[in-house]
Amino acid sequence: MSYHLQLSLSREMWEELLRAALPVRLAGANFHLARDLKSGLKQLGVREAVAGLLEDREPPQMLARVRDRARQGWQEARPSVYRRINELVSVRGTWTVELDGMGTQLTYAKQQVHADAFVKGVAEGEILLLKANVEIPFRIERRLGASVSLGDIHYDPGHRAVIGSLQDLGIYIGDNAVLQLLSRLAEYGLEQQLPRVNPVPILKRDQVDEMVGPMGGALKMQMGVEDLDLEITADDLTLKVRFGFTRAQLTDQAAEDTP
Repeated sequence: MSYHLQLSLSREMWEELLRAALPVRLAGANFHLARDLKSGLKQLGVREAVAGLLEDREPPQMLARVRDRARQGWQEARPSVYRRINELVSVRGTWTVELDGMGTQLTYAKQQVHADAFVKGVAEGEILLLKANVEIPFRIERRLGASVSLGDIHYDPGHRAVIGSLQDLGIYIGDNAVLQLLSRLAEYGLEQQLPRVNPVPILKRDQVDEMVGPMGGALKMQMGVEDLDLEITADDLTLKVRFGFTRAQLTDQAAEDTP
């Protein structure tokens, strides 16, 4: 496929395009601590697992009666306990996780860029005490080291843009075994969100139209972008453009002056 223009992009220009495309929100939701904790316990099946263990052990009849009375007492008291806890303290708000930017040390491969990056997590909301008579706002923000690749970079006519897909997301929390485990869990959770945020638009066709449109004036032609291609290798970044041409509308005076 032939192109009318091939433009070599500097690394500085490419990095500016990437920074303009970020940050990207990876995940986020509202939260209510008591509700979410209760829901989480149900999903984990904690109650069913504990009940199963008790039944498997076949306790003596006296202990079985005590267990059954305790279980019945908790079933009856549970609604009022939850209600009183919610009246005393309630924590609610929103949380988000964003890819907060790429570093300057970029590594290039075929149609792919790998970079050190940062992931920023933010939780904000309010703590309500004593039947919501006391309200304490809070905001917690944490920025962690990360790495990410932007791969499968190509022009997509449906998006009218050069797009890429975030992949190979890595999170760094710490070196010890527990923190490394948390890092892997965070990576897994965020990787599940990537299909929702992909693809990432990098260079829109309208932006290129604005750059090359005035070039058609001297030819008395209206010149627009018909197709784009961004070729990336380990050494070069090349933007290729194919134009579509239409004859420009001339003013009456210009038409009279045209031989």
